[in-house]
Amino acid sequence: MNSGVAMKYGNDFPAELSELHLAALASLKGDIVELNKRLQQTEKERDLLEKKLAKAQCEQSHLMREHEDVQERTTLRYEERITELHSIIAELNKKIDRLQGATIREEDEYSELRSELSQSQQEVNEDSRSMDRNSVSVPENQSTMVTADVDNCSDLNSELQRVLTGLENVVCGRKKSSCSLSIAEVDRHIEQLTTASEHCDLAIKTVEEIEGVLGRDLYPNLSEERSRWEKELAGLREENESLTAMLCSKEEELNRTKATMNTVREERDRLRRRVRELQTRLQSVQATGPSSPSRLTPANRPVNPSTGELSTSSSSNDIPIAKIAERVKLSKTRSESSSSDRPVLGSEISSIGVSSTVAEHLAHSLQDCSNIQEIFQTLYSHGSAISESKIREFEVETERLNSRIEHLKSQNDLLTITLEECKSNAERMSMLVGKYESNATALRLALQYSEQCIEAYELLLALAESEQSLILGQFRAAGVGSVGDQTGDENVTQMLKRAHDCRKTAENAAKALLMKLDGSCGGAYAVTGCSVQPWESLSSNSHTSTTSSTASSCDTEFTKEDEQRLKDYIQQLKNDRAAVKLTMLELESIHIDPLSYDVKPRGDSQRLDLENAVLMQELMAMKEEMAELKAQLYLLEKEKKALELKLSTREAQEQAYLVHIEHLKSEVEEQKEQRMRSLSSTSSGSKDKLGKECSDGTATPLTLAELRPYSESELTAELTNALRREKKLKARVQELVSALERLTKSSEIRHQQSAEFVNDLKRANSNLVAAYEKAKKKHQNKLKKLESQMMAMVERHETQNHCCQTSNYARHSYFQKLDH
Repeated sequence: MNSGVAMKYGNDFPAELSELHLAALASLKGDIVELNKRLQQTEKERDLLEKKLAKAQCEQSHLMREHEDVQERTTLRYEERITELHSIIAELNKKIDRLQGATIREEDEYSELRSELSQSQQEVNEDSRSMDRNSVSVPENQSTMVTADVDNCSDLNSELQRVLTGLENVVCGRKKSSCSLSIAEVDRHIEQLTTASEHCDLAIKTVEEIEGVLGRDLYPNLSEERSRWEKELAGLREENESLTAMLCSKEEELNRTKATMNTVREERDRLRRRVRELQTRLQSVQATGPSSPSRLTPANRPVNPSTGELSTSSSSNDIPIAKIAERVKLSKTRSESSSSDRPVLGSEISSIGVSSTVAEHLAHSLQDCSNIQEIFQTLYSHGSAISESKIREFEVETERLNSRIEHLKSQNDLLTITLEECKSNAERMSMLVGKYESNATALRLALQYSEQCIEAYELLLALAESEQSLILGQFRAAGVGSVGDQTGDENVTQMLKRAHDCRKTAENAAKALLMKLDGSCGGAYAVTGCSVQPWESLSSNSHTSTTSSTASSCDTEFTKEDEQRLKDYIQQLKNDRAAVKLTMLELESIHIDPLSYDVKPRGDSQRLDLENAVLMQELMAMKEEMAELKAQLYLLEKEKKALELKLSTREAQEQAYLVHIEHLKSEVEEQKEQRMRSLSSTSSGSKDKLGKECSDGTATPLTLAELRPYSESELTAELTNALRREKKLKARVQELVSALERLTKSSEIRHQQSAEFVNDLKRANSNLVAAYEKAKKKHQNKLKKLESQMMAMVERHETQNHCCQTSNYARHSYFQKLDH
């Protein structure tokens, strides 16, 4: 019993250790799954932010394009305004020229008038002289005023030319500016536009001053146009302000998205570090397990103790790791090697990145175990005894499946060869059907020609019979071979009439047939390639109907030439029928006789291939049966081993039962001796004797003489008590035996369950390792893709920044030149 209890606790201890190991692995797997989910979520958020950034960039480019369109429109309006101002300046120049000409004429008139006045000055009186002086003062004032106006106009004209050249320079500078502008540049352009508008206002003012000086209103609608341009300029300024505000908001949003992108990248890097830490920890945990049996392959890869295969989670040579990940991993392993001398606490694990509950659970489970090495040693010690049998079972199952696969492949080959043979037979049958169809067509044409010949022969026969009856009637009418009486004359006349009618109908039918043959053969009866009309148009049924229709057109007599033509047509139909018969083919039978069938070499190869395929199929079937028999043999051997194990346990139980029976027999004998001693002690005569014998240490067996002093009632009571005690002992023996059997059965069942549980643990561990490796590969591929995308984005961003900086520098230098 003690051994059974010890076995029970001995089996429960590795089970608890394996449960702890499974719990640790499950927690690590859960953390990895959670980290993968979080990583996927961050990737989704990053994609969303990238989409938002792209959208913001698109909107920014759209706004910049709109702003450029607005600037182009304003530039075009300014150019139009400049052209209008040029036209105004040209008109003003013309007016100035006209005014200069008028002033010259007035000066000439003034000089003439002055000469006249000087001549008549002596003739007029003093009053007229005073009037002349007043009249002279007035033109002098006018002339001085005109000269001042001309000088002022020339100054204003030069000022207007200067303003217009400034406007043209600003417009040319706006045309040469590039598309990508920042907010400061937009403000600078707005300032330039305002200066240009101020120049325009100054030009308009100068024009108004010129018009005011000239005293003429050249353009009465100029004030209205000016107010309209001012309103449009105010609207453009408001639109520029709204665009600048929108650009500021977009840049703020872009900065926010960049900040969120940076936070997402930091979170991603942190998650990567946590995943790498967990991977290194899991690799260290897995590396401590297989290192206890100290079995390594020549490639320094650990061997799985359950299956004997190479472990896939060994080194970094198999899986390419990114440079950043490799550097972080090496630093973490150094930190772990430096801190491996002391135990890891739950708070430290939680600070690394695992949740607090999982960290506490792992800390408690690892504190309960003395070392993780003991867990793997116990697992390996329990699983190494079963691995060989499992490997043998897997080999047998693999062999059976391979034989099954080979059998199916041979069946597939046989079916493909059979299918090819069926295809060849189908092609042969289709060719044979085509031959039959061609022969049927030839026979149909020959039958048609034969029917036409028969019809022509019938008409020739009718013509010959009618001619013969006509000759016979003529002979009768001439009186050759007949007696001349009145009745005979009447019969001869009727015979001649019938003969003429028959001759006429035969000739009409022959003419109709000749017309049909002429129509069918095109009038060239000597040509052999004439087309043949269907039998319905040349049949004897239609020939009576055509006779009546062609009787009116057949008034001409039937000559010997027509009869010869009909004979020629008959000969032509015979020739056509012979030619059609020559085109007929000799046909083989549908069913192939294997003895008389002429087989080609290709047919020999196909037949050999088919025979080989059949033989291979039979061979593979035999291999499959042999593999199944091997599998059955393996199962029988397994059952035999199980039965031998049961037999050995039964033998051990038998030995235990025998020992127990001997022990019980000794106990019964001792009880009998004690009973006999108690019986002997009741008698007074034998009490001293028994006491002496007991003191001497010798025991003598009871005899009948010693039992005689007992009464029958005492003997029966003693016997009943002995029987009762014997029954109780037997019942106790049975209980002990049943308890022992139950314990052995439970121990066997427990042992089998523990073995199966260890095997399941090994399989689960191998599956977990494979899944972890797959997830690791996928994760590393994703990391590589993300790093490549990040590098591409960084390069693209740097190129854009460089382009923007160069364009900004070029604009700044250009505007500085313009300012200078």
